[in-house]
Amino acid sequence: MEVDNANKRRKKTVERKKAYHQWTKEEDATLVECLCVLVEDRKWRADNGTFRTGYIIQIEKMMETQLPQSKLKAEPHIESRVKTLKRQYNTIAEMLALGSGFGWDGVEKCLTASKDVFDDWVRSHPNAKGLRNKTFPHYDDCATIFGRDRATRL
Repeated sequence: MEVDNANKRRKKTVERKKAYHQWTKEEDATLVECLCVLVEDRKWRADNGTFRTGYIIQIEKMMETQLPQSKLKAEPHIESRVKTLKRQYNTIAEMLALGSGFGWDGVEKCLTASKDVFDDWVRSHPNAKGLRNKTFPHYDDCATIFGRDRATRL
């Protein structure tokens, strides 16, 4: 019985490793470009600012046309990367909205903050870990893509 469980765990680990994909800058740029196209298309954008069901499959088709060698699939590759981009954008946007100690370097396209300010933030916001001084070249496009998903402060 215990051997069966060990084999199942190994099999799941192998399956996860097969699904892992290291995204290139070109693939990221193409994904963001495809998302921007869908944002402008009323057929794919719901009134509440989210995408309609099936948009990940549509992105897979669009990316396959532009990058046929990448062999990216809707699940798990594209879906996971969209979630990552959205999480990173929302985290950076939240920090910039607070303003105190956080800034944006428009040339390097990265979040700036002193180490102390950033470390204090990460203690209560673990999603921010690793974002200090990390380039995020698609921030402006992500604001267009995901910005309506965020509640705005008035």
